[in-house]
Amino acid sequence: MDHVSNAQRAMWMVLITSLAAPLFASLIDVALTLAGPMFDAVLPPRDGRTVGEIALGAYAWAALPATLGALALTPYVLQTGTYGWLHAAVAGVLAFAASIVIWPIGAGGALTPLAFIAGLVGIAVRWMLIWGRILLP
Repeated sequence: MDHVSNAQRAMWMVLITSLAAPLFASLIDVALTLAGPMFDAVLPPRDGRTVGEIALGAYAWAALPATLGALALTPYVLQTGTYGWLHAAVAGVLAFAASIVIWPIGAGGALTPLAFIAGLVGIAVRWMLIWGRILLP
């Protein structure tokens, strides 16, 4: 296998995370929406939108925290070629919190469960990047 530099790993990590994390977030949002009223307290108000509009809105909103989280993890990838699962979770939660300040979604009391989900998405993206041999295990 050819040598891949940490700079290349960082570039691909940022690009893929900026696309994959919003996809995971929108899929989770749609799954929770389809699960029905049990998760209404966790989700922002739906206002009669279709499932497609919900998925697209979640994807568009999640692009900002995904990019912020990826940029925050870039120094780790540049230095070591990878980052830990805890780094991924913390970056996801902090990027979500920063994005709520920048671009509020009106989630009310559901910010804590949504931040937890953001951390899980960060861990899932890290696993996907390791599986795809972009990050070192």
